[in-house]
This record gives sequence, structure tokens and C-alpha cells, in this order.
Amino acid sequence: MEISSQTFLFAAALLLPFSWLLLHLLSGSSRNKKSNGRRRRVISIPSPPGRPITGHLHLLKKPLHRSLAALARRHDVGGTGLLRLRFGARPVVLVSSPAIADECFTVHDAALADRPSLASRRLLTGDDCPSISTASYGPLWRHLRRLAVVHALCAHRLAATAAARDAEARAMAAKLWRAAASGRGPCEVCVKAVAYEFVVNVIMAMVAGERMPEEKVVQFKEMTEAGFAAAGAANRQDFLPALRLLDVFGKTRKKLAGLAKARHQFGQSIVDDYRRRHRSGNEEETLARTVIGDLLRKQERSPESLDDVVIRTSLLQAGTDTSSCTIEWAMALLLNNPAVLTKATAEIDSVVGTSRLLQESDLADLPYLQCIITETLRLYPLTPHLVPHEASRDCELSTGHVIERGTMVLVDVYSMQRNPDIWNDPEKFLPERFMGAKKDGDGSWMMPFGMGRRKCPGEGLALKTVAMALGVLIQCFDWERVGNEEVDMSEGSGLTMPMVIPLVAMCRPRVEMDRIYT
Repeated sequence: MEISSQTFLFAAALLLPFSWLLLHLLSGSSRNKKSNGRRRRVISIPSPPGRPITGHLHLLKKPLHRSLAALARRHDVGGTGLLRLRFGARPVVLVSSPAIADECFTVHDAALADRPSLASRRLLTGDDCPSISTASYGPLWRHLRRLAVVHALCAHRLAATAAARDAEARAMAAKLWRAAASGRGPCEVCVKAVAYEFVVNVIMAMVAGERMPEEKVVQFKEMTEAGFAAAGAANRQDFLPALRLLDVFGKTRKKLAGLAKARHQFGQSIVDDYRRRHRSGNEEETLARTVIGDLLRKQERSPESLDDVVIRTSLLQAGTDTSSCTIEWAMALLLNNPAVLTKATAEIDSVVGTSRLLQESDLADLPYLQCIITETLRLYPLTPHLVPHEASRDCELSTGHVIERGTMVLVDVYSMQRNPDIWNDPEKFLPERFMGAKKDGDGSWMMPFGMGRRKCPGEGLALKTVAMALGVLIQCFDWERVGNEEVDMSEGSGLTMPMVIPLVAMCRPRVEMDRIYT
């Protein structure tokens, strides 16, 4: 039977898209790109089916870190350690392989040192000066990081401010002792509130040389938590620009802008108060060696390079919430594992004794306490996916996969630090795994503070602050759970990983420590 030319053309038109699809499928999971004039084989990153506009947003549940881990387990069929997603209009790659994570922040560190530009973060931090963690990789970020490291976070400055942290630990213990000793039995304590006040005052002692009034601590805590909550609520407009055009999230934008204004006013009030206290006399002599003092002296010498905006930004970027969350998680783990708590108490008693309070200089002689903190950070990292990175150029990995320019990169630290291929009994709280030589099957791969150029510069301060708080709370008080049930360890959602149910514990002053406070 003859086939007319019209019929042939019609059939060809129908078959053309199917032929293209068949060719695409037959090409497997690879495509070719030119590299140095030669063709190279690039392997596609596994990806679940998505939707036309929202991409994979419909697959995300709370808490986000568990939802993403479940997606990786389900759709990373070949075990590549990579998953390609699309959050609305934004391409995303989830890294769940320690080897690939290491490669990303060594071989491709410079290319992945940028941050994604998110509308909610711009509104929250303000366009004038973002924080170290959110600033794009470039001169401003280098300037902010240099200021933080030189004036607060380097080893020399941390050693010089150790006495301030010792003093804040004494103040925390004394306040809690008075509250606990006022009743006939143990008193209920909200651990996060105690930890937060301690961390804020440690930072204020370094920044301004004084403690923050209790009402201001509460104000700062509420402001920080509201900012985290509002930023979380704005996630959809970060990834679906059309919603911003429709003003669907107008209320959220106004709230974020209001919080940014309150944050800036709060920081400026700290700077102004410090100036007023040190206005009389010779400026060089009266400005004490604090972060503000250092920055104001620098501003005097070079006003054009350091304005109040940069100074107040530098003051408010410390990790108050992350450190206090870690203290809360550690205490919850200890309450659910009383044998570990008993062992930690015995170590502190043997090294420090009961006639004086633990000091920062004692921490090096308390290896088990350090192991408790390390194990807490393994199970409950500060940010379960790190702060998001963005590729400023194409990155070809050693596996043949390519992270394309403009892709947001999330690192699944939470899952990797619980990987049974790396750790024995990964879900168990076992500080002993870090004591002395590593046991067979227990790896050393951890990344709670990130890696490479964008690694958290406050790691040293955070570890000292958490260790001092935890050590003093263990040394001075006996702790019990409220009731017989174990502490609920459910993880919440947020920029950090809070406990769903804030930890409340029963606290009683230790008789052995009476001589310090009576």
C-alpha cells in the first residue's frame, strides 16, 4: 500500500517528539560536555519525579533534615551520595556521601564558597550589611570574617577572655543555686533558658565588657526566635518568585523587615551605650580591650572603612542559639543516660575537686566531658544541613557528576554522622567511642561546623562555651528527669535543630559543693 507524502509528514511530526524522548532515554544517565577541547562523559545526578512549577517542594515535610534523608534513601538508587532536587525555580543538590562532601570543600572549595541569595535572609539581615554566615563570597565577607577572627575568635583573644567566661559560669551557677536552694526539694529548670542567658552574657562580656540585663536577654531571645520562625515561614517565597509578585507573603515580608529594624536598633544601642560609658578622658585609654573597643579604635583611625553598620553586624552574628541548643541536647542525653552523667561527675570531682568551681583552664584535663560534647554534636549537629552553599561555577566531581553553576548545595551532615557504615551503633549515645584510640567501625568523619573557607570561625569559642556551661551544671547540681518517662528527643524544624519539647529538668544543689556558696 502506498503512503502519501502528507501521511508520511504527519506521521513524522507525531513520531519526532517520541523519537527525541527515546534517544534521551537510550543515552542512559550520561551526557557529553566539552572539556579542554575534548568530549567528556558527565553522569546525571539521580532525581525523583518533580512537578512543573513547584519542583520537589511538595515532597518536603517537617522536620526538613529527616524528609531530605528519606528522599535520598528512596531515590539515590545507585548509591551515588548525591540527589538532584528543584525547590521551585532553584536547582538543589543534596550531598550525603562523606567522600563527596570532603571533595566539595577541598578541591571545589572556592567554587562552592558562595551563599544563595534568599529574599527572607536579605530582609532579615538587611541589604546594608549581611552577617558572616549569609554574606556572598567576596570582599565584604572577607572583611567581616577578618574583624571577627582578629578581634574575638583567634586563639590569642580567646585566651585573653577566658576569665570573663569563668566569671559568667560562676554567675550562672550562683543564680541557679539560689533558685534551687530556696525550696525544700529539687526545682524545675528550663535548661534552654539558663543556657541561653549564659551564652548571651559570655558574648556580651567579650563584646562590651559587661553583662546584659535579664530583660534585654529575654528581648534578644524573643527577637532571635521570631527571626528564625519568620525566615522559616518565608521559605516558599524564596523559591517561588511569583508568590512575591502576587504579594502572597506580604505579612511575612513586613514582619521580617520589622525584625531587621529591631535587630539593627538593638545592636546600635549596644554601640551607643558603650560610647557613652567611655566618652570622658582619652579615647585610647578609656576604650577597654573588648570587641567594641577594638572596633571603635579602628573606626577612629579609618572611619571610611568601618561604620556603625559593620560594627553592629559584627556584634550580633555570634551563635547564641546554636550553642544554647547544644547545651540543651547534651543535658537531655545525660538525663536519658544517667550512667554517663555519673561518670562525667566523677571525672570533674577527681580533676577539679569540690572546693572550687571548674575553670576554663581545667577543660584540657577533662577528656570525657569533651567526648560527651563531641558525641552530642555527632547526634545533633548545630545545623543538620550546614548553611546552604551555592556553586559560582560548574564543578565536575571525581565521580563524573557535575554540580552546575547557580545550584544550591545542601550537605546532609545529620545522616552522615549517623551512617552505620561509619559508626558502630550510630543511634546510641556513646561518648566512649571518642576516648583514646578509635574503636573498629567508629569513624572520625564529622562536620558539625562545616569545612573549608566557610567553616564556622566561632568553633573554638562555641566548644569552650558549651564545655564551661555543661561542666559547671554537672559539677554543682544533681539532675533528674521530670517524672519517670525518658526525655522526648524529638527534633524540630528551623535554621538550627531545636528540641520539639523544650527540656525541663529537676535540679538540686550538690551537698559536696555547699562550701562554695554558703
